[in-house]
Amino acid sequence: MERDVGHLPKDPRKAVDALIWFKVSNSVCFGDKKQDCYVAQVVGIGNTGVGKTCLIKHFCESKFTSGYQPTVGVDYGFKIHNVFGKEVRVHLWDLSGGHEYNDVRNELYVGTDAVFLVYDVTDQASFDSLDVWMRELKKYGAGKAFACLVANKVDLKSKRIIPTSDGRRWATNNNINFYETSCVTGDNIVNFFSDLLEGVVKKNSSNMTADQAELSSSQPNE
Repeated sequence: MERDVGHLPKDPRKAVDALIWFKVSNSVCFGDKKQDCYVAQVVGIGNTGVGKTCLIKHFCESKFTSGYQPTVGVDYGFKIHNVFGKEVRVHLWDLSGGHEYNDVRNELYVGTDAVFLVYDVTDQASFDSLDVWMRELKKYGAGKAFACLVANKVDLKSKRIIPTSDGRRWATNNNINFYETSCVTGDNIVNFFSDLLEGVVKKNSSNMTADQAELSSSQPNE
């Protein structure tokens, strides 16, 4: 059964204690010191078991956990990452791929700055579901977020069934960047997150510049 965004009795974002929740902005004041900084809301989506949690954990903690435990609803990570000489406070949301968590995912899509879609190169169903995930993003308000596609578990070469060309073609058709990663070796994880965050900062900087220009043009001439 479909429901409108905002119907949940409690905002799932409040489940994270002391989370500062606001859109990407610069020149934020911290105490008496004013400095350029950014806060980014990033979500990871894809079928259950594709490695979203491991990607976030490796980015935040530089480690791999072999024991698999499916995400129940939402998992969360935080990291301060340097982009263009500025500190970006990154809030990472790992959204469960289970159908029973549709309501939770749909609430968190609103206001998202960046999305990484993940599939498992050894699991055809996870790749085939990418179109469904993209439609869900667009339907619930994250269609304009900066996005990329991640082909995960490339270390499992003997079990791989989805070639690089298929993933690259899907990403090209959807106008997003494509990366191949391994949580076991750490290959390309920091690179794809860095590129994703650079895209967020560039996009929001351009938007703020455009807003400032529009504001200036609307001011009456003295």
